[in-house]
Amino acid sequence: MKRYSLLLLVFSVLFSGCRREQKEIVILFDNDVHCAMDFYPKMAEQRKQALLRTPNVAVVSAGDFVQGDAVGSLSNGEYVVEVMNAVPYDYVTIGNHEFDYGMKQQRKLADRLKAQTLCCNFNRADGTSLYPAFAIRRYGRLRIAFIGAATPTSYTSSTPSFFCDETGRLVYDFHAADTFARIQQAADEARREGADIVIVLSHLGDDTQLARSGDMIRATTGIDAVLDGHAHHFLDMRIPNADGDTVMLLSTGARGAYIGRLTVMPDCRLLPEFLLCDTLAADSAVADKVEQVRRNVRRQTEAVVGYAEVTLTDKDCNGNRLVRRGETNLSRFVADAMRYATGAQIGAIHGGSLRAAVPEGGITMGNIIALLPFNNHGAVVSMTGQQLLDAAEVAVARWPEENGDFHIFSGLRYTIDASVPSSVRFGDDNFFCGIGDTRRIVLMEVQSSDGAGWQPIDPQAVYTVGGLDYTLVNRGASGMFRYAEPLYCPDMKDTEMLVTYLRHLGDTVRRADYPLHFTDPRFMVQGE
Repeated sequence: MKRYSLLLLVFSVLFSGCRREQKEIVILFDNDVHCAMDFYPKMAEQRKQALLRTPNVAVVSAGDFVQGDAVGSLSNGEYVVEVMNAVPYDYVTIGNHEFDYGMKQQRKLADRLKAQTLCCNFNRADGTSLYPAFAIRRYGRLRIAFIGAATPTSYTSSTPSFFCDETGRLVYDFHAADTFARIQQAADEARREGADIVIVLSHLGDDTQLARSGDMIRATTGIDAVLDGHAHHFLDMRIPNADGDTVMLLSTGARGAYIGRLTVMPDCRLLPEFLLCDTLAADSAVADKVEQVRRNVRRQTEAVVGYAEVTLTDKDCNGNRLVRRGETNLSRFVADAMRYATGAQIGAIHGGSLRAAVPEGGITMGNIIALLPFNNHGAVVSMTGQQLLDAAEVAVARWPEENGDFHIFSGLRYTIDASVPSSVRFGDDNFFCGIGDTRRIVLMEVQSSDGAGWQPIDPQAVYTVGGLDYTLVNRGASGMFRYAEPLYCPDMKDTEMLVTYLRHLGDTVRRADYPLHFTDPRFMVQGE
């Protein structure tokens, strides 16, 4: 009888241990939070609640977390990292905006994160790895592999010069040509090391020109789920891989609207859910940390630096975003600020840099930072009239579609014929590489030095252009100013340039100067 009881006891212990090993695994995930700080207390609470059900919990991010608001730009991302560490996270991959404060700061932030940074397709040009391609963690009897992948468009959607040495030679590589192969290599290696489930933390996006997440799934095998970022789309898709097996493609949208929850069952089934953040409770300790950060930010942002008699808007009269395809009083104001602060003949601003309206009333430093959140600096270049014509042709290549490269100028105005198709050619790297025989721009004029009149641009003359280093000297998203000659410019952040212009205006943006509707447009369209 004693022997029988002992066997029962041993069996019971073994059986209970087996059951413990087979507890479900909960993977909480996000992407493109972009400094939406109220999100993190809710993620922390979801982690805490999941741990009450299972010891097997991971919190992961598919990138773009340190940029997007004053809390990021004022601290170069460090406030965000402090809050993420309070959650805490386990694994992250690199979004293109993680590079917005420069490579040195990106490395510093990655070192400060408690989470391990993973990326299989970003390293030094000499082949030296910067981050592990993947990590495997054991949860009970199951091993989960997490692979990191960055978008190759980071090279152009951040600041290209960040990835080059002082001579302009590329010293970092995103493997645009073989991104999928490197992800496959990581998946194969993870499987060889015993991974039961392979999950890609992907900052590729489902609609980019290079390395789309859906195309990656179709080209690879051995991956069970892709947690995607970059495109800001909500995704709950099933896509066949190269072997015809179904792979989940999941994304939570942007700015913390949802928390993703992927449950791995003991039989390896994957159950995805999306939790609407507005309905979720917050962890009090992380909420306190966020409030502490906000107090620091408020001290820096609540200072009033000017007054606006009219809202400087980024939208049209129907509430649709306009600054990436047309002129608003906001883009006029910023272009004028670029011109004044740099002392150039012409000021330039691209719509992709303008991220918020400036409301009527007191203008705070927070308004300025929300408008220009990327920590760019001022720059001045010299260009021939022909080079300016070429750059503007690139700016309207995709018109009337939205395009971050769409430019409004100060001291320069231009007219396009919408019936003419664009002949601008772009290379595989998305940089413009030529213009064909037809052109959309039918008239470009430069303002006289006394501001009293306009003259047709002289293709042979040389002009100075002031604006942001991102587009003028760092090649920007399409390299439209790549042939410009950099000139000396005092070191000024973009936000400082706007404050300097406000001082010039007597601290007041007047309705008469920046009305909602102009009688003297700087961008005109014919042939619609």
